[in-house]
Amino acid sequence: MKTIRQILTLSISIIILIIGIILYRIIFKAPPDPNYKIPVYFCGTSSPELEENEYKGKEIFNANCAACHKLDAKSTGPALRNIDSLVFVKWVIDKNHKIDSTKIEKLGLDYHRMKFKDLINEDNISFLIDYCSRTRY
Repeated sequence: MKTIRQILTLSISIIILIIGIILYRIIFKAPPDPNYKIPVYFCGTSSPELEENEYKGKEIFNANCAACHKLDAKSTGPALRNIDSLVFVKWVIDKNHKIDSTKIEKLGLDYHRMKFKDLINEDNISFLIDYCSRTRY
Protein backbone atom coordinates (compact mmCIF):
# COMPACT_ATOMS: atom_id res chain seq x y z
CA MET A 1 0.00 0.00 0.00
CA LYS A 2 2.79 2.34 0.87
CA THR A 3 4.49 1.95 -2.54
CA ILE A 4 1.19 2.52 -4.37
CA ARG A 5 0.68 5.73 -2.40
CA GLN A 6 4.22 6.87 -3.29
CA ILE A 7 3.68 6.10 -6.98
CA LEU A 8 0.37 8.00 -7.01
CA THR A 9 1.90 10.98 -5.22
CA LEU A 10 4.80 11.10 -7.66
CA SER A 11 2.47 10.76 -10.70
CA ILE A 12 0.16 13.53 -9.47
CA SER A 13 3.17 15.78 -8.77
CA ILE A 14 4.50 15.25 -12.30
CA ILE A 15 1.07 15.95 -13.83
CA ILE A 16 0.73 19.17 -11.82
CA LEU A 17 4.24 20.24 -12.88
CA ILE A 18 3.47 19.59 -16.57
CA ILE A 19 0.18 21.52 -16.37
CA GLY A 20 2.01 24.40 -14.68
CA ILE A 21 4.64 24.52 -17.43
CA ILE A 22 1.95 24.46 -20.14
CA LEU A 23 -0.03 27.27 -18.46
CA TYR A 24 3.14 29.33 -18.04
CA ARG A 25 3.96 28.91 -21.76
CA ILE A 26 0.41 29.91 -22.73
CA ILE A 27 0.28 32.99 -20.50
CA PHE A 28 3.78 34.32 -21.17
CA LYS A 29 4.29 33.34 -24.81
CA ALA A 30 5.99 35.82 -27.14
CA PRO A 31 3.81 37.51 -29.75
CA PRO A 32 4.08 35.85 -33.17
CA ASP A 33 6.30 37.35 -35.83
CA PRO A 34 3.99 39.02 -38.38
CA ASN A 35 6.45 38.36 -41.24
CA TYR A 36 6.64 34.61 -40.65
CA LYS A 37 4.98 32.43 -43.29
CA ILE A 38 4.22 28.80 -42.55
CA PRO A 39 5.79 26.66 -45.28
CA VAL A 40 3.42 24.23 -46.93
CA TYR A 41 5.04 21.17 -48.48
CA PHE A 42 3.23 18.30 -50.08
CA CYS A 43 4.92 14.93 -50.61
CA GLY A 44 8.36 16.54 -50.41
CA THR A 45 8.22 17.87 -53.98
CA SER A 46 6.46 21.18 -53.59
CA SER A 47 7.81 24.50 -52.53
CA PRO A 48 5.63 27.55 -51.95
CA GLU A 49 7.89 29.85 -53.94
CA LEU A 50 8.62 28.28 -57.31
CA GLU A 51 9.65 30.62 -60.07
CA GLU A 52 7.81 30.38 -63.37
CA ASN A 53 10.55 28.29 -65.04
CA GLU A 54 10.76 25.98 -62.02
CA TYR A 55 6.99 25.53 -62.00
CA LYS A 56 7.03 24.54 -65.69
CA GLY A 57 9.94 22.20 -64.95
CA LYS A 58 8.00 20.66 -62.08
CA GLU A 59 5.08 19.94 -64.43
CA ILE A 60 7.45 18.30 -66.95
CA PHE A 61 9.19 16.33 -64.18
CA ASN A 62 5.94 15.06 -62.64
CA ALA A 63 4.46 14.13 -66.02
CA ASN A 64 7.52 12.36 -67.44
CA CYS A 65 10.25 11.65 -64.89
CA ALA A 66 8.66 11.15 -61.47
CA ALA A 67 7.65 7.56 -62.11
CA CYS A 68 11.30 6.44 -62.16
CA HIS A 69 13.26 9.35 -60.67
CA LYS A 70 13.05 11.33 -57.45
CA LEU A 71 14.79 14.61 -56.75
CA ASP A 72 16.69 13.55 -53.63
CA ALA A 73 16.61 9.77 -53.52
CA LYS A 74 17.58 6.93 -55.79
CA SER A 75 14.53 5.17 -57.14
CA THR A 76 14.37 3.08 -60.31
CA GLY A 77 16.58 5.80 -61.78
CA PRO A 78 19.12 8.04 -60.04
CA ALA A 79 18.26 11.15 -58.03
CA LEU A 80 18.09 14.23 -60.25
CA ARG A 81 18.68 17.12 -57.85
CA ASN A 82 21.70 19.21 -58.87
CA ILE A 83 22.37 17.26 -62.03
CA ASP A 84 25.10 18.48 -64.33
CA SER A 85 23.10 20.35 -66.97
CA LEU A 86 25.65 19.88 -69.77
CA VAL A 87 25.76 16.13 -69.30
CA PHE A 88 21.98 16.00 -69.01
CA VAL A 89 21.44 17.93 -72.26
CA LYS A 90 23.96 15.81 -74.14
CA TRP A 91 22.51 12.62 -72.71
CA VAL A 92 18.87 13.33 -73.51
CA ILE A 93 18.94 15.56 -76.59
CA ASP A 94 22.26 15.40 -78.45
CA LYS A 95 22.01 12.46 -80.82
CA ASN A 96 25.69 12.74 -81.83
CA HIS A 97 27.01 12.60 -78.27
CA LYS A 98 29.20 9.55 -77.80
CA ILE A 99 28.38 7.39 -74.81
CA ASP A 100 30.14 4.23 -73.76
CA SER A 101 28.29 1.56 -75.75
CA THR A 102 28.63 -0.96 -72.93
CA LYS A 103 26.46 1.25 -70.72
CA ILE A 104 23.66 2.03 -73.19
CA GLU A 105 21.46 -0.82 -72.02
CA LYS A 106 22.27 -0.15 -68.37
CA LEU A 107 21.52 3.58 -68.60
CA GLY A 108 18.40 3.19 -70.71
CA LEU A 109 19.69 5.72 -73.23
CA ASP A 110 17.70 4.44 -76.18
CA TYR A 111 14.56 4.23 -74.09
CA HIS A 112 14.86 7.83 -72.90
CA ARG A 113 15.68 9.22 -76.35
CA MET A 114 12.84 7.32 -78.03
CA LYS A 115 10.20 7.85 -75.33
CA PHE A 116 10.84 11.50 -74.56
CA LYS A 117 12.14 12.88 -77.89
CA ASP A 118 8.96 14.93 -78.44
CA LEU A 119 8.28 15.77 -74.80
CA ILE A 120 11.71 16.80 -73.57
CA ASN A 121 13.26 18.92 -76.29
CA GLU A 122 15.57 21.92 -76.54
CA ASP A 123 12.70 24.30 -75.78
CA ASN A 124 11.65 22.86 -72.44
CA ILE A 125 14.74 21.08 -71.12
CA SER A 126 15.88 24.32 -69.46
CA PHE A 127 12.69 24.32 -67.38
CA LEU A 128 13.43 20.78 -66.22
CA ILE A 129 17.03 21.69 -65.36
CA ASP A 130 15.87 24.78 -63.43
CA TYR A 131 13.49 22.64 -61.38
CA CYS A 132 16.05 19.92 -60.68
CA SER A 133 18.77 22.45 -59.83
CA ARG A 134 16.84 24.54 -57.32
CA THR A 135 18.04 24.55 -53.74
CA ARG A 136 16.31 22.17 -51.44
CA TYR A 137 14.04 23.95 -48.95
